[in-house]
Amino acid sequence: MKLKKIATALSLAAVCLPTMAQYEGTTVYDRIGHGQDSITTLGNIVAYKDSYKAQDYLGAYEPWKAVFTKAPCAEVSTYAYGAMILANVLVKEQDMTKKKAYFNELMNLYDTRLKNLDALNSFTRVQSRATKGDIIARKAFDYAYYGAGVADGYSVDKAYDMLKEGVDLINQDGAKEVPGFVLDKFFEMSYQKYLADSTNFREQFLQDYLESREACEGMLSLANQAKDSTAAQKIVSQYDPTLNRIETMFAQSKAANREQLVAIFGPKIEANKTNLAYLKSALTLLSANNCDDTDIYFKAAEYAYNIEPSYESAIGTAQKYYKDGKVAESIQYYDKALELCTTNQNKAAIALKIANAIAKTGDSSKAFTYLDRAVEYNPEISGKANLVRAQIEATSKNFSEAIAYCTKAAQEDVSISGTANRLKAKIQEVQRKNAEYERANAEYQAQKAKQEREENFWKAGAQ
Repeated sequence: MKLKKIATALSLAAVCLPTMAQYEGTTVYDRIGHGQDSITTLGNIVAYKDSYKAQDYLGAYEPWKAVFTKAPCAEVSTYAYGAMILANVLVKEQDMTKKKAYFNELMNLYDTRLKNLDALNSFTRVQSRATKGDIIARKAFDYAYYGAGVADGYSVDKAYDMLKEGVDLINQDGAKEVPGFVLDKFFEMSYQKYLADSTNFREQFLQDYLESREACEGMLSLANQAKDSTAAQKIVSQYDPTLNRIETMFAQSKAANREQLVAIFGPKIEANKTNLAYLKSALTLLSANNCDDTDIYFKAAEYAYNIEPSYESAIGTAQKYYKDGKVAESIQYYDKALELCTTNQNKAAIALKIANAIAKTGDSSKAFTYLDRAVEYNPEISGKANLVRAQIEATSKNFSEAIAYCTKAAQEDVSISGTANRLKAKIQEVQRKNAEYERANAEYQAQKAKQEREENFWKAGAQ
């Protein structure tokens, strides 16, 4: 539908129509109308941007609002600037009535952008066009970040539902990735829901954890494909802190309690023994939460393998044989897991999973064998393989070797450099504490020996 211009004696600015008006090939001058109002709008655009640059957000508010009201399709940047202006004046405002008004304007900004999404996208470069999911996710973030204690009827449930809707829509669209700050806030709200109802929300919380972690790891893997180190670091700086926060919150939640997970999945596995999708999901959740040596995990693997052999169920079956002491049979199923993959890239990823699974049994030598195979399949995975080696060596208290592998992992793979450096720092902290203990113990033993010598001396003198 072509743009309709409303030209009256008062020269009103053009407005965006909710019927997907199109502005291809236009400039800002075409989208703000004619006459004095258009001149005023242009002046307000300059004024609010100048005030924004000077960090005078209150000074930017009125001219921005005039542009937003008169010409909501003038520029896409109207919405980005508006979100920052409203957020800053909202935070600094002390009067609760005004604070609520700013917050409501902030929410309305996103609703208005959604209403005019097609019109705004029509004059935007394809790679820069927003999607419904982008806008809902950002609105949800601001609702969760600024709404507590301000928004009428604010709730963690609503914040979580809004964030989940945005995240799901972005994932369904597939054209973009979920921003790191959105993932961070989404998982934080999931964590809050889990704390409020750990029994009923546990399974969803576990799923949110896996999906959020996977999204971060997926983005971090792209850092290795970046054209230069600056671009790579930009990705890492956004998603590595988010991944660390997610891992920290998950660890604090103690949601991966083995007994509780087994209690949750026990009856569900039996009830879903012919439901392959559910069995695969359960295998992933149980494996990710150190429950891949439990009977319920083995049962899920057996049911899944009988329906359709997959690398997940093959690994599970291998784990069962390994636990039963049938090493040869377990290796056959580990190798079967690799056979079920069709590309070397997938084989490398599965070999890493197998190495992790074997490492939990304490057989570091066999785990290293599969790490070597992973690198043979895909040399680009060497950094991740070295990180697993570092974790195995750290568990075995071979701290010097673990630190060396951490250093190599960080150097070889920028996507895991944050994780590798954090593990290295933890190992070094353990070494420092061990050294302090050894010094303290040596001093204690020396003092004890001295005291014994003095006691023996006086005893000898007394005799």
